[in-house]
Amino acid sequence: MLSITSCDNTILDIYTQINQDYSGTRSIGLAIKTQYLQKGEILLSGNESMYEKIMSSLPEGKMETFEEEGYTHFKSVVEFDDINFLQHISIDNYSESSPERFYARMEKNDYFFYSEYFFYDYVDMEIDASIIESGGSDGDYSRIAALFGADDELLQATYQVKFPVKIMKSDADIIGEDNIAIWNIKFGEKKNIYIEGKKIKYLSYVLVAVLGLIGLFVIFLVFILLFSRRRRIRKIRKQNYSYDNYFKKDQYFDQPDDSDNY
Repeated sequence: MLSITSCDNTILDIYTQINQDYSGTRSIGLAIKTQYLQKGEILLSGNESMYEKIMSSLPEGKMETFEEEGYTHFKSVVEFDDINFLQHISIDNYSESSPERFYARMEKNDYFFYSEYFFYDYVDMEIDASIIESGGSDGDYSRIAALFGADDELLQATYQVKFPVKIMKSDADIIGEDNIAIWNIKFGEKKNIYIEGKKIKYLSYVLVAVLGLIGLFVIFLVFILLFSRRRRIRKIRKQNYSYDNYFKKDQYFDQPDDSDNY
């Protein structure tokens, strides 16, 4: 096997984009020094080259390979309809944990003014000891464990999640722009992934504001009607008072005395 130094890092990038309806895409990218693949000196069990092994190990999906800056990049893109049926990331595709850890999980709580989103996942970068033992010292996983276990800088792994709403809380190492949470994971490490996000329902606020304006307008109309009615009643009473005074004044007028005519 070729000698690999810490300057010859292998780069593993896992990127998951989640939509609000739980659908999305997951891409797994692996970059390794091109010279190791071209020389063909790295052979795994069954005389299978590393190139062939990588291609067969990546998840089924849209495959893409390209070379850039001395590295050969392998990329697999998988589309999913529901994140809750997407398997967690495991370097050996094996887990002794309970079945619920086999899949990512997202939950949503709806309220009138906002919605809360909760995302859980699990990344397992440790090769299980039982698999290493079953394959023997010359097995593929035994060689990988020996290679990356000797220097934890050889494998640079990142797990990224593009969340569909504003991230409010997370155990990520970095919260980037566009609601992207990033975890840096070393070989042999296990990580529980957690994200909590919130989406404001601005339409609810607009609805409340419109209803408030309508309410104020109704109150204003009621006030105008009441005020107009009171003015009308006061005017009618004033007119009745005037007529009454008129007739009362006539009672005090001197009546002509018939005796004055004689």
